[in-house]
Amino acid sequence: MKRLLVFIFSGLGLSSGLAQAVALQPIGQATGYWAGLIPVYDATLWAQPGTTQTDLLSDQTPLKLELCYRVGLTEKEFIEAADQALPKQLPVALRLATERLHQHYEAVQPKDCYELAYQPETGVQLRLNNELKYQDRTQGFKAVYFGIWLGDTPLSEAVKTDLTDALPTTSN
Repeated sequence: MKRLLVFIFSGLGLSSGLAQAVALQPIGQATGYWAGLIPVYDATLWAQPGTTQTDLLSDQTPLKLELCYRVGLTEKEFIEAADQALPKQLPVALRLATERLHQHYEAVQPKDCYELAYQPETGVQLRLNNELKYQDRTQGFKAVYFGIWLGDTPLSEAVKTDLTDALPTTSN
C-alpha cells in the first residue's frame, strides 16, 4: 500500500521532491502543538526502506520531512522556533547555511506545506507548496536542520517519537 501511495503521489506531481526520490516511503506522522494544546502542523517523515534511527541524520541517507500547517505563521515565528532547537554554537559554515535558509522562509496560511528534503546529490532543499525556495550542499547541514525535529534535543520529543518510532534503532 505504501508503494502504491508513493507512485500515486509522484505520478500526480503532488510532491516534486518525492518524484526525485521515488524510493522514499512515509515512515511516520505526527502533529506539532503549541503549548501542548493548539495543533500547529501535521508532519510526515519519508525515508528509504532499511533506514535506521542511527543513520537518519547521516549525509548518506536521503530523507524528507513535510510540514503542513493548520494555522498561519510568519517568517519570524519560523526562525524563533528553529532557534529554540538549533545548537547554540555552530561552526561558521553551518551557522551561515542556517542563516541563509532562514532568509528564505515565507509566511504560511492554513493548508500551506513546507518540505525539507535531502538527497546526497543535491543537499538540503526547502520547498513551500512544491516551489523550491532554498538549496544548500554544506556538509553536515542536514543533521543540523533536520535535527530541529529529529535530533537529540528536538522541538518536541512527542513529534520525534511519532515520526521515528517505526524505524529500527540499528540495522540487523
